[in-house]
Amino acid sequence: MKFFRLRRRKLHRFIYLITGINLFIVLLVIYHEKIFNQIDVIQIPINDELCKFIPFNISSKSLNLKNLTLSQVEGELSYLSLRNGGKWSPLEENTKKSRVAIIVPYRNRRKNFHIFLLYMHKFLTNQNIDYGIFIVEPLEYLTFNRALLINIGYLEALKEDRKWDCFIFHDVDMLPENSKNIYECDPLVPKQMAVAINTYSYSTDGYFKEKYFGGINAFTKDQFKKINGFSNSYYGWGIEDDDARNRVLEHFSRIARLPPDVGRYFANCHEKQEKNPYRFMLYMTAASRMSTDGLNSIKYKLIKTEKNKLFTRFYVKYKNVKH
Repeated sequence: MKFFRLRRRKLHRFIYLITGINLFIVLLVIYHEKIFNQIDVIQIPINDELCKFIPFNISSKSLNLKNLTLSQVEGELSYLSLRNGGKWSPLEENTKKSRVAIIVPYRNRRKNFHIFLLYMHKFLTNQNIDYGIFIVEPLEYLTFNRALLINIGYLEALKEDRKWDCFIFHDVDMLPENSKNIYECDPLVPKQMAVAINTYSYSTDGYFKEKYFGGINAFTKDQFKKINGFSNSYYGWGIEDDDARNRVLEHFSRIARLPPDVGRYFANCHEKQEKNPYRFMLYMTAASRMSTDGLNSIKYKLIKTEKNKLFTRFYVKYKNVKH
């Protein structure tokens, strides 16, 4: 009898333990966003007023930036002699060693897109960089997945030309303010280029001091391959950049960061994207997926490639996930 009483006690303890664990998981699923919003949060609130007026000249002409068309952009940049596919190379004696592919994940930000092209081609040619601009756009019905689109852009750009050796992943709404911000890769470690952003009052405190890894970052071809690219799992808005930061620090001793006065960026206004309600749960399990979720597991279909003087655009399809 004593033996059975001991077994019952152990069974009860086991049941209580399992019940407690299940309850904890349920509460975590329900309240995980509130919990994790208290961890690594950006303490500086977004000031949407600061994105409405660009504090520097975009064009030498009096163009209406709200209704800017691609033909107007192309006409404004005609003096640059851009090559088909949005590519440009300096004279051979001025050429820097790297060939830089600018990868832009994109959807439905027409005004930002046209301003980006107008501004960035001028900015990059002034640096005598051998570069190309690649736009990666999903089909309309697909949930936007920034990290997956970046992976696709990296792979498709290399299919087009294996000689691209520096990749800069660039949000379409962000524009560099300082001409000393040279668009090149650090040969030793990945680089965070956007360090101080207007909509966060150019803050470099707290999260922005060393944890922010969004907006614009630069990888050599081999660096990006070494971390297995970005995770393909983050559909909708949400912390794929924090996941990417962890991947980098798993393989490299540090992340190179520009000085705040050099890495200043103006972020244009845009509509807010729908948040991924499971983003923090994905982030919790990110470490276990680093070697299996990325470049080596990506599945997509290239639907069409569009080329003109301003850019190369890849229209792509992938497995959709809706929240």
